[in-house]
Amino acid sequence: MSGVLTVTLMSANRLLFWLVSSKKRYVGVAKLHDDISDERVFRVCTEFQGCIYQTPPLKAAVKRQLRTRTIYSLKLLEKRDRLLLFETEVDAGTYIRKLCFDMGEALGVGMSMVELRRVASGPFREEDLVRLEELAYAAQLLKQGDTSEIYRVLTPVELGFPDLPFFIIRCNAADSLYRGASLSAPGVIAYSSEIQLGAPAAVFSEEGDLVELAEPSVSAEGLASVQHGIVATPLRVLDPVVRKSASE
Repeated sequence: MSGVLTVTLMSANRLLFWLVSSKKRYVGVAKLHDDISDERVFRVCTEFQGCIYQTPPLKAAVKRQLRTRTIYSLKLLEKRDRLLLFETEVDAGTYIRKLCFDMGEALGVGMSMVELRRVASGPFREEDLVRLEELAYAAQLLKQGDTSEIYRVLTPVELGFPDLPFFIIRCNAADSLYRGASLSAPGVIAYSSEIQLGAPAAVFSEEGDLVELAEPSVSAEGLASVQHGIVATPLRVLDPVVRKSASE
């Protein structure tokens, strides 16, 4: 497999679990083991959209047990003889090779995955991909004091959670969170209407820096009437953002 791989640095490593748990989009090639009509292939693609049951393959890095995954879209882009070019968007942890195998079983002729490319992982797209040689070049320039390339190839972690519910908090509240405190109601400036009990939320400072991921203890509906007390507890806290003064 080739394509997009999310890599984190420094304190952003603490958020990798949530970054890699986002949806994935793939383009792949599969090969049918016998001839079959285009109509039947299109029909099976439709049938496999939605919630499916999947058991990881024998060589998987996880325990082989039945689990559910969601196939958000599954499109046949082209069929040439027994080769199928397809695109699919799926939950993290979906095995596309096993998906191809199961589709082949449903078709009754068998099917194997030939090639696979991940073209998106959460908000990160193939068109924004940075190659390893570009990163190595930027790191070499950084050692020489040139920061121009490193800022080009690195993506701010704040862009990794575009769909996550969020809090915006005061600067003095951010200082407390960096020291491990829970978020209290007086520190909140604004919040999104999607905040739910038990679902992760991003906590941003009023300057736009991601401070932490937190677990809300009050829903968005309840926040409107809360003036005191804890409204979220930390899941992962980033390192404080160090800003240079204008005189430096």
